[in-house]
Amino acid sequence: MQMKAAVYHGPRDIRVEEVDRPEIGDHDVLVQVRACGICGSDLHMYRLGMFETLGRPIDDHRRIMGHELSGEIVEVGEKVSGFRVGDRITGVGQGGFAEYVSVPVTERSPHILPEPISFEDGATLEPLATSLHGVSLGQPAAGETVVVLGAGIIGLGCVQAIRATVDCRIIAVDASERRLDMAKSLGADATVNLTETDSVEAVIELSGGAKPVERFGVRGGNADLVIDCAGAPASPNQGLLMLKQQYGRLVFVALFERPADLDFNQVVRKHVAIYGSWTWTGDDYRRAIELVESGKVQRQPLISHALDLDEAPEGFAIQDQPDAAVKVVLKP
Repeated sequence: MQMKAAVYHGPRDIRVEEVDRPEIGDHDVLVQVRACGICGSDLHMYRLGMFETLGRPIDDHRRIMGHELSGEIVEVGEKVSGFRVGDRITGVGQGGFAEYVSVPVTERSPHILPEPISFEDGATLEPLATSLHGVSLGQPAAGETVVVLGAGIIGLGCVQAIRATVDCRIIAVDASERRLDMAKSLGADATVNLTETDSVEAVIELSGGAKPVERFGVRGGNADLVIDCAGAPASPNQGLLMLKQQYGRLVFVALFERPADLDFNQVVRKHVAIYGSWTWTGDDYRRAIELVESGKVQRQPLISHALDLDEAPEGFAIQDQPDAAVKVVLKP
């Protein structure tokens, strides 16, 4: 049986084609996709051909991208329990930019999508779970100053997660005024446009001014926690400079397209704790659902474009422009 899909042929080459509908195994469910978001990892593949294993291969040359999705179950594997045909779900499955996708049933995914949550919002729950995971590693405490580098969907989710769970001062840094305006509307106390000022000096000034740190030319900031959702080569060292003199935390959520700089003299001298944050746990995902269902977090404002699957090439081109989009969702 055939279905329509947005097929990756190579960097910047997405074509909408007819392909075979996926078959499911005993531990899978077949989902009719209602919404699937274009993720940062999808963009890495789209721009440079990176992380191709995240797409579902069709043959030696073509793949279907897309993994953060929502939809309705139309078929259930023989050994699956807890799900049935007709269930609304949110979860992950390789090849989500298609009319149907096979989703493995694990502890992490999928999850029942409560009726009050739209399919569009349901497709943004996976990145929210990723944001929650990064925030939880950083362990922000009441009264602390947290800097979020990068105000894309993950960075904005970090702002939402912090604001919904702990009373912190939040400073968001980005090059897009549109995204910084969104960060402010979601609860950031201050924003810094790195195209208009030195972001390190601006953050240090916003958080109380420079503090001397003896030896190694180390700059002393006042941030307790920096969450790097930017993934720029310079952002790790910028985060280190922004951190306070001792026992600051630096969490890396972004993936890097190019090697990054990291001054380990700063790490050592300032007693910095560094965490790498990879995706999320099942509990993070359930927490994301709870926050959206309760109304503590609103995801609809982050969806800048909701396009038909036929418009996938246009959707990728839009998502690749930070000033043009926050989150593009494709709707088969």
